[in-house]
Amino acid sequence: MGLDSNQRQALLTETQNTKYDIIVIGGGITGAGILREASLRGLSALLIESDDFASGTSSKSTKLIHGGLRYLAMGHVHVVREAARERKRVHRLAPHLAEPRWLMLPAANRFELAKYVVGVTAYEKLGQVGKQDKHFNLRGAELEDFEPLLNQSNFPHACVYREYLTDDARLVMANVRGGIQAGGTAVNKLKVTGLHKEKDRIQGVKVQCQLSSESFVIQGRSVINAAGPWVESICQLDGKEMPKSVVLSKGIHVVVPAEKLPVQQVTFSVSLDDRPVFVVPKGKTVYLGTTDTLHPRAEPWPEVTAEEVDYLFEPIRRYYNIDLTRDDCLTSWAGLRPLIFESGKSTKEISRKDEVWLSESGLITIAGGKLTGYRKMAEDAVSRACQVLGIDSILPDFEELLPGGDLSSLTQTALDLTQTCPMSDEDSERLVRLYGSEGRQVLAMGSRSLIPDGSVFDGEVRWAIKEEGAHSLEDVLYRRTRAALYAPAESAGLVEPIAELMADELNWSATRREEEIKHVNRLLAADTAFQA
Repeated sequence: MGLDSNQRQALLTETQNTKYDIIVIGGGITGAGILREASLRGLSALLIESDDFASGTSSKSTKLIHGGLRYLAMGHVHVVREAARERKRVHRLAPHLAEPRWLMLPAANRFELAKYVVGVTAYEKLGQVGKQDKHFNLRGAELEDFEPLLNQSNFPHACVYREYLTDDARLVMANVRGGIQAGGTAVNKLKVTGLHKEKDRIQGVKVQCQLSSESFVIQGRSVINAAGPWVESICQLDGKEMPKSVVLSKGIHVVVPAEKLPVQQVTFSVSLDDRPVFVVPKGKTVYLGTTDTLHPRAEPWPEVTAEEVDYLFEPIRRYYNIDLTRDDCLTSWAGLRPLIFESGKSTKEISRKDEVWLSESGLITIAGGKLTGYRKMAEDAVSRACQVLGIDSILPDFEELLPGGDLSSLTQTALDLTQTCPMSDEDSERLVRLYGSEGRQVLAMGSRSLIPDGSVFDGEVRWAIKEEGAHSLEDVLYRRTRAALYAPAESAGLVEPIAELMADELNWSATRREEEIKHVNRLLAADTAFQA
């Protein structure tokens, strides 16, 4: 059964009448990858998410599929090698969700440039980078042509190498749907309230539907805890302590109009405390991030402070001679990275490696890791589950494309959309980046702009409901269409039209519709209400 929101009750009934090989807790990128991996191996798998798919960390990253050059300096070669190679695999599976972009490393002098070149060269060897994607160095007029805005008085050199830009929430959704297409099942808005045990062994989970408050038990031969920042709370349901603690690192990003910061290239800048701050042009906007500060508790919407915004703006002055203010911010987002505790190390020094643990009662927990390595993490978690189940499970000898990934040319696909439905090149590119080859199917559900001169079509809302399990206005505005992040100037105007359409499709009452509007308006206001 798929993700048609109108078929939810039938989906819940199915989960109660099935005993699964694997139940996965957590609908972020790790859980979504596990669902797909298990299903491709022929196992019956169920993914459960208490809120919405990608509603936590996995919609709030820097959205780069990269290995992380700075981890080489820390000695985390394995992490970098694995991540660097995984980039290519994601690009093969979903080219619309792994956009090759040149990433510029400005250097203050030849010595700094040499350090970058040594690191990038090692990175390219670890990642088996092809000749066409090898790095190059720039200075003088060539550097000015490449990035006219860069302050060459401070940074007269640059090393440029290849990375990949993604849409993290859309990557999660593609993996969830890919898992379903391979035979798996996924349910959002279903909270795990306990672990079902028989003779002290976990045999399923106790859950409560967040929409109807219905409670029931789902049977499962094994359970994987992939709850990200909430992994410890799931372990507490098991009555066991984890082998290692998890610490939460908060990373924030802010979005400004491209006209305020008209950069051409993705750029790696460095803060005064030696933290990377990425500058990423995206359509009519540019986003900056990220921070790396200890956060005390797991929560879906960590606040963004004025101090954090100022922290991200400081490198902009040095690199581009531009003074941004908080009033320039269109929106922001903040996410929490779950890191495995290392004594004596700050959050920015802790490795992003992942680990898999097994409790006495059979709970499998996967913690740590990073977005780029999600597919390898899924392999490790499913392999451990197979050991618990006592079965042999061979890795698939083929790579199944993710939904929307069967396209040979993004440019041609975008052109085809403009011939199907008159729209700007910018709008067609946006649709291809979100939906890949499925863009035509999305438009078949509706090709009317929801607001005058807007970029979001009514078919996207219907698609989100019928194909992607959207149940709330927040789901659609923030995580399906991504308008709240990448079209923030349109967001306020989109709230009521999307709510009206969802109310019609999902039979909302007038009261429910108003509650949805009020909730999202509060979120939109909070995105720029930076706490002092």
